[in-house]
Amino acid sequence: MLPNWQKLSQIKELRQYFEADFASFQHRVEHHILALEQFDSKELDKLALLRVLEVTNGCTQWGFRRQDPQCLSVDQTRECMRTVIGFILAKQIDLPSGDSIHFSPPIEQLMNEVRELYHAAFKKHIEGAEREYYASSAAQFLVYGRQRLESATQVVAQEFESLFTPYYLEQGRNYIAPYLEAILPEES
Repeated sequence: MLPNWQKLSQIKELRQYFEADFASFQHRVEHHILALEQFDSKELDKLALLRVLEVTNGCTQWGFRRQDPQCLSVDQTRECMRTVIGFILAKQIDLPSGDSIHFSPPIEQLMNEVRELYHAAFKKHIEGAEREYYASSAAQFLVYGRQRLESATQVVAQEFESLFTPYYLEQGRNYIAPYLEAILPEES
């Protein structure tokens, strides 16, 4: 898995870490890539779906915090958060169509680790945790790849449009797009 590191380094959330120490941050992303590449394709499909849900929920939460003109109501915003956090805590995704997606124990452990890293970075503000979180996040997008993320985005749109609205589904796609652009064509 070889990304275009220059394109990756221009992504807004990652830029400061690459500018501070390009080689070190690249090494952290590569560390997380290697860890994720240990999982089989079906598990990565499930993780990609969860990641698209997380990103789309994050867009709704930030839209509400900023009071964007298109932001959802407080109740809708809370419902988005409850739904996605519920999937993370239950370690399964219940689709409105009736299917349930379950994760293997190693994936459940990974989910716990990523959740702990998120809390360390954004709730506890532990030094260095935000940098590590973004290295992990970038690796996820890169390993899941273009086709898997596009497929997961379609499932989220089909299953959760009424929860997130078309506007925030598009915001989620827009957040993921620069990562997809950093994937070299032969690796998609």
